[in-house]
Amino acid sequence: MNEELVETVLRVVEAIPEGEAATYGMIARVVGTGPRVVGRIMAQWGESVPWWRVVSAHGTFPTSIRSSGVERWRAEGMPLRPGGEGLDLSRCLTNEERLLNVCAQIICDLRR
Repeated sequence: MNEELVETVLRVVEAIPEGEAATYGMIARVVGTGPRVVGRIMAQWGESVPWWRVVSAHGTFPTSIRSSGVERWRAEGMPLRPGGEGLDLSRCLTNEERLLNVCAQIICDLRR
């Protein structure tokens, strides 16, 4: 996998503010790849960044990490949907334009 892409995705995830979330698709759009690629990067290298702030378009995680992710959401006061099965993205989705600007700066820094 392209090292610059991996580093860019991880740094963009680090830039998501506490209490906010982004979808795999949002991250993919700002870095110029697909959501499955972002998911793969997060699965392989995402444990050192706030991975719980990156969710599916439905506001959920894969079943294998769901319980530990929900604990992190609660710790940050992130709004859950009724039943606690996912995030209420209408109340905590981060600003995509801000992520795009962050991404542009990250790419510029990595290429120096």
